[in-house]
Amino acid sequence: MSRFYLKGLNSYRAIAALIVIVGHIEIFKQKNGFDNALNLPFFKYTGQHIAVVLFFALSGFLITMLLLREKDKFASVSLKKFYLRRIFRVWPLYYLILFLSYFLLNYSPSQNTVLLCLTIFPNIAHAFDIGWTASPQIWSIGVEEQFYIAWPAIVKYANRLLIVFIFIFCFFTILPHVLIPVLTKFNVDSHMVFLIASIFYGTKFNCMIAGGIFALLYHKKYKIVKLLNYNKYVAYGFILLPFVLWFSGYHIKFFTDDLYSILFSISILNISTNPEIVNIDFKIPNYLGKISYGIYMYHWIILEFIFKMNFFKTSNLVTFNILLYGVAVSITIIVASISYQFIERPLLNWKERYSRT
Repeated sequence: MSRFYLKGLNSYRAIAALIVIVGHIEIFKQKNGFDNALNLPFFKYTGQHIAVVLFFALSGFLITMLLLREKDKFASVSLKKFYLRRIFRVWPLYYLILFLSYFLLNYSPSQNTVLLCLTIFPNIAHAFDIGWTASPQIWSIGVEEQFYIAWPAIVKYANRLLIVFIFIFCFFTILPHVLIPVLTKFNVDSHMVFLIASIFYGTKFNCMIAGGIFALLYHKKYKIVKLLNYNKYVAYGFILLPFVLWFSGYHIKFFTDDLYSILFSISILNISTNPEIVNIDFKIPNYLGKISYGIYMYHWIILEFIFKMNFFKTSNLVTFNILLYGVAVSITIIVASISYQFIERPLLNWKERYSRT
């Protein structure tokens, strides 16, 4: 049986992973006293954070599509096999990064940090400002793993899935903006308010639910899908819109992540399912997309070593940036490629034993 494939998703993963590296390089430049671009609208208002929102929307779309296909094929969803697939795909590299960053960077986290990160709650640690600073990007892995504890069961057991999906999306989107002001008005203990606000800050479940909603709309052939891609020019417009807004630094006061998760989900829907849209999974971006998990997970440790070793002793700003970006991106890709070949790929073969699509 051929493996289920959606075109364009690997290239989107590559874009997201590379932009995370770019944003973190600029953060490292600032931390080490170098001129940086963090005041530009892109970095100041959107930047690498919105790349993580893109990852969330991609994940929600793809995983929901797979769950819906499994439910149609077998009239159910195997929770056990789903969890085993997640464990084989995510946990080995996640725990390897904890191990490597702890020993290679001589990191001394607090007991609370260790406890939260070892139990797959790095996002809560991050929200409470006690995150795993030797590789802080791991916060997003916690969001996904916590989300997928419940999501397959919702797909398996819930009736009227679209209403359920939309309700959950609205709940996680609106509730914190209503609950926090109400608690503050009634003089609820400030530490409790902070705790609640931090939990919502550290759980971007709605960004993945947005992807799930549009996967469901496509899978069940809702009419709105035809409106979003009724001709290729409209479809291309929806594909490009979130990227134009993202790269220009467009943001709104309260719902920036939620807006981008919806726009990215529409973009993903069109790029992956519309037959009139060209497949952008060319050889290089397709490969980078395949190893994007490794790119995302290893790059912070690599940047730590690059800046500690002070490779680039030049006063020429252009030369400095060319060398820095060239070395950082190249080493990250090489390390991620080795990891994919010798660690992730064998585990992916085990993961496929539990595939049902």
